[in-house]
Amino acid sequence: MFTLTNPDRLKLLNHNEEQRNLKPGQCNKFLHVVIDPDFLKDPHGAQVLSKLTEQGFKYELKPQPVPSTVTFYRTLSAKLTSDGAMSEKTIDEPFAVYLLNGGEFIAYVRNHQLLAAVRSVKEQLPNRRLSLLVFGLVSYCRVHRGSVGRRETEQALTEVQLFEDTSHQLLETGEQVANFVAQLARSIAELPYKQQQMDKYSSEQVYLGNEKKGCVRVEGTAGLHQLYQAQLIKIPSVTLEIAEAIMSVYPTLNSLLLGFREAGVEASNLLANISIRRAGGPITTSNRRIGPELSRKIYVMYTSTNPKQEL
Repeated sequence: MFTLTNPDRLKLLNHNEEQRNLKPGQCNKFLHVVIDPDFLKDPHGAQVLSKLTEQGFKYELKPQPVPSTVTFYRTLSAKLTSDGAMSEKTIDEPFAVYLLNGGEFIAYVRNHQLLAAVRSVKEQLPNRRLSLLVFGLVSYCRVHRGSVGRRETEQALTEVQLFEDTSHQLLETGEQVANFVAQLARSIAELPYKQQQMDKYSSEQVYLGNEKKGCVRVEGTAGLHQLYQAQLIKIPSVTLEIAEAIMSVYPTLNSLLLGFREAGVEASNLLANISIRRAGGPITTSNRRIGPELSRKIYVMYTSTNPKQEL
C-alpha cells in the first residue's frame, strides 16, 4: 500500500490548507484593512468598524500618507519551504479608498482643483487603484444652496474618471459608507480564488463545467445527457416535457443532428409529429405533438450558420 513520506504529507496538508483559505468567507480573515483615523469621523466611523468585524475582516487604525484614506494588505498563509520550515509574509493590495465630505468636495470643484487633488493622492499611494467616496454632498447642497452647479460637479467627476481612472461613489449615510468598504474588502479578499478558478477553466479548456447552482458539470461523458436537456429547454417555447419527448426519439445531440442531415428537404419538419407526454404520464388521447413551427425553430437553432439568425 502506497503511503506518503512525512515531507510529502506535510506538503499535501499545506496545499489543502492553502486551498481552503482561498475560498470565499474563509479568505476574509487574511485581509487587513488599514484605516486612517480621519476616515472614521462621525457619523459613519463606528458603522465601518462594526461592518468589517461582522464580516470577519481585521482592521488597523493607522495614519496614512493621505488623510481619510483606506488601504489593504493580505497576510499569506504559512507556506512550507524546501528545508521544511514554515514561512509567512504579507503583500500590499493595489487598491485604496479616499473620502471627501460634501464641503471639501464642493471647495475642490469650485476652485477647479478636484483633478489635481486626486492626482496628488495617487502619487502618495502609488500603484493603487483609487476609489473616491463623496460623503454627504446632497445634504451639504441642501443647506448651502447655489454653492455649485450640477453640470460643474458632473464635469469634475468625469475628468477624474477619464484622466485618473478613478471611480466615484456619492454616499449619504454611514451605512452606505460601511457597506462600500466591506464590499470592496470582500472583493479584494476573493480575488485570488476567482483568479484561480479562471486560470483553471482557461488552462483546461473546460467550457461546460461550473460550480454555480443551475449549471451542468460535464466530465468525460458524464453530464452530457443533462447538458443536452438543458440546452433544449433554453430554446424559446421548449418545455421540459417537449425536451423529454425529443430525447425519447433522439437521445443524443449527435443523433438529432444526424436526423436533420438525413431528412434532407424535410429536415425542418423532422420533429413535428413527435408526441408529447404530459408530466411524464402516458400519451393522451388528445395526441399533443410538437408541431411544425417549433420543429422549424429547433432545426434553425442547430443548423443555421448565420449569427444574426432569428428564431
